[in-house]
Amino acid sequence: MRRLMYLLMGAGLALCVGLAGAYFTSRAEVPDSVIRAGSVEVSAEPTSAALSIDALAPGSSVTRPLVVVNEGNLAMNVVVTGAKKAGITNLYNALTCTATVDGAALYEGPLSALRTAPLQVPAGGRAQVQFAVGLPASAGNDLAGEYVKLSLYVDAEQVH
Repeated sequence: MRRLMYLLMGAGLALCVGLAGAYFTSRAEVPDSVIRAGSVEVSAEPTSAALSIDALAPGSSVTRPLVVVNEGNLAMNVVVTGAKKAGITNLYNALTCTATVDGAALYEGPLSALRTAPLQVPAGGRAQVQFAVGLPASAGNDLAGEYVKLSLYVDAEQVH
């Protein structure tokens, strides 16, 4: 009887060990993952006096370039607006403006309402916007010798 009991205990123990099983395992580490947020960083060339014009005559226009630079690592949409800082409002309201990139119009209308359509600039890219500022032929003598000082604002937003 003892023998039978030892035999049953041994069989039970062997069965338990067999059911528990032994599995080999391994692990690999992939260290140092760094995740950074992208950036949008805009600049413009020239950095001042981009639309300065001397002696604009009625019926003429003068074209000046503005290069928009994306110094960030995400594509961006750029909008250029203008704002009068000093000078004669009647002249400011009389001036016209056309903004183009590679012949495609971004804006056409009064300089006083300048707000271009969005222009997409890739990460690390550049775009040259041509601004043609004009004075209509109908401008009167009351504007002769007057001036307008304005600032251009280049606003950028990440492409969605």
